[in-house]
Amino acid sequence: MAQVFHAKQQALLKKIHDGYFGAVARIVYTIEYQKCGLPHMHMLIFLEEQNKIHIVEQIDALISAQIPDPELHSELHCVVSKYMLHGPCTPQRCIERNVCTKHFPKSFHHQTDIQEDGYPLYAHPDNGRTIVKGETVFNNSYVVPHPRELLMQCDCHINLEVCASIKAVKYIHKYIYKGPDCATLQTQGHDEIHAYLDARYVSSTQACHNTFEFPMHLEWPAVYRLSVHLPGHQNVVFDLDRPLEEVVDSVKDTQLLGWFKANANPTLIAAGANDCLYQDFPKKFVWDKTTGVWKVHQRYKAIGRMYSIPPNAGEGFYLHLLLTVVKGM
Repeated sequence: MAQVFHAKQQALLKKIHDGYFGAVARIVYTIEYQKCGLPHMHMLIFLEEQNKIHIVEQIDALISAQIPDPELHSELHCVVSKYMLHGPCTPQRCIERNVCTKHFPKSFHHQTDIQEDGYPLYAHPDNGRTIVKGETVFNNSYVVPHPRELLMQCDCHINLEVCASIKAVKYIHKYIYKGPDCATLQTQGHDEIHAYLDARYVSSTQACHNTFEFPMHLEWPAVYRLSVHLPGHQNVVFDLDRPLEEVVDSVKDTQLLGWFKANANPTLIAAGANDCLYQDFPKKFVWDKTTGVWKVHQRYKAIGRMYSIPPNAGEGFYLHLLLTVVKGM
């Protein structure tokens, strides 16, 4: 199960990187395992500005939230009925205080509308199409939003949503940083403080996933933490057993000192060094830790973030401010 899930996940990531939704700027994902052992992935996809989704026609081209025509799209109809119907709602699954915690069934909408909070109201038309599973009859109000093509290719549950507003930034990030499942274990004894242990729950499938060293989390592209310091104030890491003379002689340039030198290097200037702010340098250049110099990278992509400097740091704070606005120093 772990291997099949990983194979499907890698195929999905390749399609996304190849431009299925458009040019991708950032990807963050976390893989979780339910207590019964089934894996699932929460993923955020940030698109480049020219591919961001702003209008209803773009949403409808990517996402469907209704039962497909069983005659025209029989394969899609089969997959939707198998994976993309919510319910039946029961107290054991999602009912609390007589209300579904997942807000199903949805109200009927004949067309997609974009709300002020950034979440669209997907089209759930009342067109009479139904799917019968057991004793439950499902209509369009029970269909989970999904990508048609990817759903058929991956043959598994894929819930795809559009978020077009910064107002929802806290909500969309909570799933990828909430941490693993835990179990509370009661131990014998009368010490109330030590009576319970907060333990991490690992299923057999997740154990296999970890044994194969499949990644559990990804933040792409990488984030470069860029040093900011005054002359002679950089951090130096060394072995306590080494003589101080050797330590001083072996000190390499920091990223900041390397940036100053890169702005005077004709080869890097020709590659656009003088046109980049310090924090944007990792987009075009890669820092070589071994030699302590910036180099032009071919296919690498990274984000630069300077370490924060508090206002009471004096000249260091003003240097930080200058680096955010001045190029080619």
